[in-house]
Amino acid sequence: MKTIYTLLLAAISLTLFSCNKETATTQKEVIQNLLVNKNWFLDYSITKGTSSTTPTVVKSYVGQSTYFVTYLKNGTTKDSDGLTGTYTVEIINNQSQIHVQLITINGNPFEVIYDIISVGDTKLVLSKVINAGNPTQLFFTNK
Repeated sequence: MKTIYTLLLAAISLTLFSCNKETATTQKEVIQNLLVNKNWFLDYSITKGTSSTTPTVVKSYVGQSTYFVTYLKNGTTKDSDGLTGTYTVEIINNQSQIHVQLITINGNPFEVIYDIISVGDTKLVLSKVINAGNPTQLFFTNK
C-alpha cells in the first residue's frame, strides 16, 4: 500500500512540474505571436512620480504617432530611431518581459528590459524603469 501511495505522489508531482513548464512556454509563444511583424506606434507614456505630499502622474502625449518599434519573427527588432538589435520574450518571477539587446547608430551596445503589462492584437503596454527612477508605462497601438 505504501508503494502505491509513493508512486501516486511521484506521478502527481511529475505532472504538476511538467504543466508549469509547459504553461510558461505556451505563454511566451502566445506573447511572441501577438508581438511579431507589426509596427507598434507609441501613442503616449505615463510616468508616475511621488512628491513629498502627493503622488504625481505625468502623461506625455506624443501627438501624431511617429515613434514605432517592430519585433520580427526571427528575433530581431528595429525602431524608427534607427536602433536595431535582438530580443527575447522571458517569464521572470511570473512577470512577462521583453529583453532587448540594441546597437545604437554610433555602434554602441545597450540593453533594455521591459515588463509587459498587457499585450493584445492591437494594443501593447510596456513598463520600464529609467535610471533607477519611477516606472514609465508606454502605450502602443498597432495601426
